[in-house]
Amino acid sequence: MRKIALQLYTVREMAQKDFIGTLKQVAAIGYKGIEAGGTLGGLPVKELRDILDDLGLIFVGGHIGVNNINHGLEETLSDYAALGARYIGTAWLPEEYRKDIVSWQRAGRLMEKAATMCIKHDLVFFHHNHNMEFVKYDDGRYGFDVLLDATDPYLVKAELDVYWAKVADVDPVAYLKHLNGRAPLVHIKDMTADESRTYEIVGAGVIDFPAIFAAGDQLDVDWYIVEQDQTPKGEIESARASYNNIVARGWLGK
Repeated sequence: MRKIALQLYTVREMAQKDFIGTLKQVAAIGYKGIEAGGTLGGLPVKELRDILDDLGLIFVGGHIGVNNINHGLEETLSDYAALGARYIGTAWLPEEYRKDIVSWQRAGRLMEKAATMCIKHDLVFFHHNHNMEFVKYDDGRYGFDVLLDATDPYLVKAELDVYWAKVADVDPVAYLKHLNGRAPLVHIKDMTADESRTYEIVGAGVIDFPAIFAAGDQLDVDWYIVEQDQTPKGEIESARASYNNIVARGWLGK
């Protein structure tokens, strides 16, 4: 059975008001894990770990800022390890790291530094894409490729966001295969069929999830993570509708 988590950025407003209550609702929907999207409710790590264990939720990991790599990363890694996380990574690159090939390479080296720090905590470092990672350079590579090529593939991984790949007119399945097992995490996010190409409930849009799941399974994707930057039905209802569609279409697998 595929492991389906929820990126808490989907329910960020609810989580700010009632973090524990939000976690309870996420677990009740059926999600097996969560990925941090900002706040962790301000709770002590041990207390949060106990709550997650009681709810049967796995703390998959979360996102940090690039600037956090040089400031306070060790403490964050310790907290993530205590929460039972397996992954931590970046989800946004400031412009200074994506101006040209050299700057993408510099971003890669910084991430490899973080990935090296992750080793003693048994954590895996990744970078999550938006559409900016798919600017193509004269040598035929995307910025994402340049970044990854500048790092040890055993240290730095990718978290492929299929929606943002589609926004950039990149076939998510083809790029997942191109990553060839280097993407243990995949963000599941759907797109409307109209010209706006905006966010849609998973399974109600145009993204070919059966092909994505089939490819991901062959390439050892560990977690499929539902994320909605905007929620057409409201935060928790959108998270519920997306999960219910995954179940109804048989995408949980066997």
